[in-house]
Amino acid sequence: CVPISRTLAAEAVVSTQSTGIKELLDTRIRPTVMEDGGDIRFVAFEDGIVKLALQGSCSGCPSSSVTLKNGIENMMQFYIPEVISVEAVDDEITELQQKVFDDLESKLDNDDGKNK
Repeated sequence: CVPISRTLAAEAVVSTQSTGIKELLDTRIRPTVMEDGGDIRFVAFEDGIVKLALQGSCSGCPSSSVTLKNGIENMMQFYIPEVISVEAVDDEITELQQKVFDDLESKLDNDDGKNK
């Protein structure tokens, strides 16, 4: 059993690190990403891994994985040593957008087959 005070202290450290990650994203990373028509959103910081959602032109861009590892991950590790890696994840908004797109595409395919 882990003492409650130790658990709370660990949560406070993660919270402080998450705040630093968000600040770094907002001040140094997002402005550059937005210049290229994309956006990046903080999802979580767990076990040294920063999870980010890529949006806009970054979503699905072949260069995004290089940007994520060579640019964002290196900067995060430089300013926040507790960061082990950075990963792109789908968030609820991206998943919902994909579902709506898939439903529309399916409907268009079905309508196209009826009109032939």
